[in-house]
Amino acid sequence: MSHATEKTRGLRFLLIEDDPDQAELMSAVLCDAFTDCEVRVARSGAEFDALPPSGFDLGIFDLHLPDCTGLDLLDRVRRVSDLPVIMVTGERFGRVAADAIRRGAIDYVVKHGDYLDVVPVVIEKALAMVEMKAVNRRLENELLERNAQLERLNEQLRELASHDPLTGLFNRRHFEDLLDQLFPEARRYEAHLTCIMLDVDCFKRINDTLGHPVGDRVLQLTADVLRRTLRQADVPARYGGDEFVVLLPRTASAEAQSSARRIIRAFRLELARRLPRVTGVTLSIGLASVELGQPTTGEALVRLADQALYLAKAAGKDQIMIVNPVKVASAV
Repeated sequence: MSHATEKTRGLRFLLIEDDPDQAELMSAVLCDAFTDCEVRVARSGAEFDALPPSGFDLGIFDLHLPDCTGLDLLDRVRRVSDLPVIMVTGERFGRVAADAIRRGAIDYVVKHGDYLDVVPVVIEKALAMVEMKAVNRRLENELLERNAQLERLNEQLRELASHDPLTGLFNRRHFEDLLDQLFPEARRYEAHLTCIMLDVDCFKRINDTLGHPVGDRVLQLTADVLRRTLRQADVPARYGGDEFVVLLPRTASAEAQSSARRIIRAFRLELARRLPRVTGVTLSIGLASVELGQPTTGEALVRLADQALYLAKAAGKDQIMIVNPVKVASAV
């Protein structure tokens, strides 16, 4: 017995053959060639329907049957299973073989001469092809899974590179990258653009009296408030420590002030609801908008908002201050 045959122990064959003598001969050939194999015989389409093809390793279908053709059964198999099928017929017309292959047969054998001696070789070749396809599919699936894992890792790295790990907001570096994109666009299209700077008043006292974990929860709460109150197009980020920055595209100063007031109100409500132990903590907000072509750079816009924040802190905290870039430019 060949090495290929040694690998094919325990095979289950589905033999579709209406001629009892041919079915007996084919079964004998299969059992002689393949150790411990099982051969199930169906003599018609009706008998075939009682045998689910998924339970077999290979099908050997005669072309002509009393109630249908082997090609009809091949079509039925292909609708529900990937069972490899070898077509066997006495017809020598090439078009029949071509039709069988097109409809999903893995090979074709003509009943002529000593064809039974050829059948085991054809089966071994067919099984080798099936195994090769299975290996290829497995390798393709493994490659797809590795690529998916790599993409997930890359996404995690991009997330780590662009987001603050504590609050989940963009970090300062990624905010500055976005600023470099959005500010030139606003100037090119003469669109409104506003920057808001804010920080948590008395934050050091929280860390000193209640501990850093509570301070972290206050920062996370602030980030949650920003995500909930801002529009999807707005760009909030943690700028550093307890300081946050927001870029509001297509937003003029008056509209930005309304957003800032909503942020302050939402912060007070959330702090009282989620962290009732934290008292006397508020937000200070500074605001600057692009007006009449001023300022001329994104960095300058952020600096103006930071100046406005400084004024809010100096004026007693818990309030909103605005710096007009046109007045600053004329003063310079």
